[in-house]
This record gives sequence, C-alpha cells and structure tokens, in this order.
Amino acid sequence: MARWVVRSAGTLVVGVLVLAACGGGGGAGVKLADATVPGSTAPDRPDVPALLEGGLVSDAALSAMVGADGSPNTAVLAVYANELMALPVAGREAAMADLSMRVELEVATMSGLEAAVGDRASTEAALTGAWSQVRTQSDAAAATARDSSGLRSGLTSASAASPSAGTIATVGLFMGYMGLSVMTQVGTERSNTFKAGETDVHEGDGVTLGGSVDEVNTEMTYTGEEKGVHVEFLAASAVHPCPEPDGSFSIDAVIDVKANKDGVGQNAKMELKITGTVDDNAELASKNIENHVQWSDFGGGKGQFLDFTYSGPNGLESFTANRTGGTVTDEFQKLAISFGSLIAVMVATPMIDTAQKAWKSGRCVQLNVTPSAGPSGLEPSQVVSVLAEPRSKVDGKPTGGMVTATLSAGGASVEPNGSPIPADATSNYTAPNEQDKTGTVSYESRSRRGIGKADLTFTTSKPAAYLIVGGLEDWQVNEVVCDITKPFTLTSPGVGVAQFSGGLSGTYSASGVFNFHYEGTYEISLSNGLGSPGSMIGSSGGSIAGQAGSGSENYSLTPATC
Repeated sequence: MARWVVRSAGTLVVGVLVLAACGGGGGAGVKLADATVPGSTAPDRPDVPALLEGGLVSDAALSAMVGADGSPNTAVLAVYANELMALPVAGREAAMADLSMRVELEVATMSGLEAAVGDRASTEAALTGAWSQVRTQSDAAAATARDSSGLRSGLTSASAASPSAGTIATVGLFMGYMGLSVMTQVGTERSNTFKAGETDVHEGDGVTLGGSVDEVNTEMTYTGEEKGVHVEFLAASAVHPCPEPDGSFSIDAVIDVKANKDGVGQNAKMELKITGTVDDNAELASKNIENHVQWSDFGGGKGQFLDFTYSGPNGLESFTANRTGGTVTDEFQKLAISFGSLIAVMVATPMIDTAQKAWKSGRCVQLNVTPSAGPSGLEPSQVVSVLAEPRSKVDGKPTGGMVTATLSAGGASVEPNGSPIPADATSNYTAPNEQDKTGTVSYESRSRRGIGKADLTFTTSKPAAYLIVGGLEDWQVNEVVCDITKPFTLTSPGVGVAQFSGGLSGTYSASGVFNFHYEGTYEISLSNGLGSPGSMIGSSGGSIAGQAGSGSENYSLTPATC
C-alpha cells in the first residue's frame, strides 16, 4: 500500500464564513443573463467601473455587481470574475481577503457580535487576531505540502503594495476555500499513481487526507479564540475524479463556521457542488456549479437567517433566494452577493482543473498492451501485432473510445502511427532492420472515462553468432552457430548430430554411429554478455553400441559473423 502523508506544522484551517443572501421572499428565483466563462475574455465588456481601486475591490464595482432590484447583475459579475482570475495570485488574494473582512464586519454588526466586543475597530482587531495564527499555520502547512510533493501551493502572502495587507491576509471564507483547494490538489495529485483498490488515510494536526483511485477526501478543523471571540471551523471536500461510464464526475465541498462572544454571534455554512461530463475525447464537455449559502445569528434576540443559492455552468447564471428572515442592510446585501459569486468562481475553477488533470494523467484507466512477440529479442524487421485494451481502474470494465499508437523513440515504424482507432485496438510494429536496435511505441486511449497511457520498448537481438569448438573424445565440433539464443545444431563429422534447445542454458540430445544416443543439459557462460567470448559445458548420459555411459563436453565460444 502506498503511503502519502502531508505533515503540517499546525492545523491548516482558515477564516470565518460570513456570507448571506439579499432580501426577497422564500423560494423566489431570478433567472439571469448568460455569463462569460471565467478565465476568458468577455467579447463585449459592459461600460462598468474598474474592478480595483488601490489594489482592492472598489465601492463602485460592488454597486455595479448588484441590480437596482437587489439581484445579482450576472453580466457584470462575469466580467469582474474574468478580471479577478487574470490577476497575479498575490493581487487576487489581497482583493478577495479585503472583501471577506468587509462582509465579516458587516455581519458582526447585524448579529450583535460587534456590540458584544465593543465597537467596529475592536471587532476587526479581535477577528484579525483570532485568525492570524491560522494564517501562520496555513502558510507552514502549504509550504510543507509544496516541499514534499513538488506542487505549488497557491497560498502566498497578500500583496505588500496593499496598504492594509497585513490585516486582510488573515481573514475570511476566502482563506478557508483556498486552503481546501490546496490540500485537495495535493491529495489528488499524490494519489494519481495509485493502483486499483489501493487506499490510504492520513490523520493529524487537524487535517485528514484520504485517497483511492475513485475518491479523494479532505477535512480540516480548527477551534480558537482572541479577545473573547471564539471561532470554530470545519472544511471538507470529496473529489470523484474518475468519470462514470456516462462521463459524469462530481466534486463536493463544505465550510461550516461559527464566531461568537458571550453567546452572541453568527453561524454560516457554504456548500459547493460541482458536476460535469467528459466527452469521448476525455475533454471537459460540460459543468454546473452550485453554491448554497446559509447564514444565521444566535443570541441577542436578532433572529436573522439567510439562505440562497448560486448555480449555473459558471456558478453565476442563476440566483435563488431560498428564504430570508429579519433585517439585513443594503451594504451587507451588496457585499454578500458579490463576494459569494466571486469566491465560488475562484474555488471551483482550480478544483475542476485538478479533477481534469487527474482523469488525463492515467489515474482512471489501465491501458493493457499485449505484443504477439517480444518485445525483446525480435528478429530484424520482424512485424509484431499489439493489442491495446483500455480498462477502467474503478470497475474493470472496457472503456471504449479510441486508441492511438505513436512511435516515440527509435525505429522502425508502427501502423497506424498517430491515428486513433476504436478500442480494443490492434496496431502493427515493425522492428528495425539491424540487430541490437530499439524502438518505443507510446499508446494512449481516450474515452469518457479518461485517458490511459502505456509504453512498449521493442529490441532486436544483440549479435549472438559464435564459433563453437570442442567436445569429448571422438565427439568434436568446429562450426559457426548464427544465434545461440534460439535452437541450434552441432555436428561432429563422421560421428553424429546434437540438437540444442537454445538460450544460455537448456537441454540437448545427440545421436549417431553405432546406435549411440545421449541426452543432457548445457550451460553457456559469457565473459560480458552476448557478443563476448565464453564457454559451454554439456553433461549427458546414454548408450553407444549397447553400452551405457556418461560424460561432460567442453567447448569454447568465440564471437563470429554469419
């Protein structure tokens, strides 16, 4: 069983989730315009304010993201999502972490947490302090994951150019999901080499990683306190990177967080569900992102609760206010809508990318390649047929799809070369026309169940022609054998003939005059492998002219040509 362990200096956990929906009646659904795919360039950018001001999301941009009726402006959100994803990592972090803190403080005002702490400045200091240790632990764990796996963690310090970078880098749902994305990536890529049925689980330091071919589970927990503000954090994800027979795959993630002081505070839960399909060429064909957020306060008699869902191919197209209660401020409504949509895009994009890399890595499909001969010891110019059979590592069933054979190194040729043919597929390899040559063929299968990969290296025989001289008493030979690795014959003139099985060791039998017949075994010793001088000893027993006997023949082997 493989061992894959991520050791953290502390618990990798981050941020308080404090998102909520805008107002509206229970179950009201608003269908919004189509959005541009995040990461691409919007063909017609609306005339909207710049996203950033001083490195942070501007108030004008926040206002543009929400319509006059309080519903999300999907076209604008799509533009801003594209621009956000195009930023350098540090700049993206600074902008979103600041937005996270602003939402957090607004919720603290509504829930009564701010009043329990004292004032807004004190609340910000308490929350920042409560999560500063988490940021330190997160960076340490991310660095360990990067160093032990060779992966870039994606967790970096916020931009030093930001005037409040030291404060904003330690808060929010943003850090929670970024941490979860990093550990999901580490767990998935580390288990890409697992064999069918292979599993492993690591638990420790508040982080649990579980892996198998068809599922990767990550869970992180944290409990802490600063200036009387108590926080609890749970984040978990389940990635199923190997598509089902119909090409479907899924990713689930959840963050459940509480923050309170003296029994007054808030609780939030965010659930992200990603589903999608893979096409016959193992490419992403479709996806749907659903981001369900629930928020409520407790204590202080506020009685506010908010429950809403974003969904669609980019997680932006549809917004539904499931239910609301109490009073929320316009500022909170604006922050909640914008932050909720942008963070879902930020999290879903790398998670989908991680799953896609997994099913393309060979993780999900075992490509069995069986040559009709060889692959070593082939005759020059010998033609070998190869059967390529892609099978799912999850259920062992044929994957279908197409298989491509490509000559990737050496000679001589494979047909068809580089052209996909339906699985199970047969291709023909032709060996080089000289001895001691190699050729490598790379095989790849593509289907709705992912990509399978295999390589075969073919070799023609090294020179194995020898002049063999020697024998025992009247049995004496002096002749060239063109290939000692295959069955060969030695003749003692006027005495008889011996048939050898071939190879560096084996059996032989001899017969000849006076009705003699002997059988035995032989052993060839070469000073430095095929093509170097050596010797052969044969040990046999039998009879001649009705008399039993036994003995050993000794031969010298000298490299020769045929």
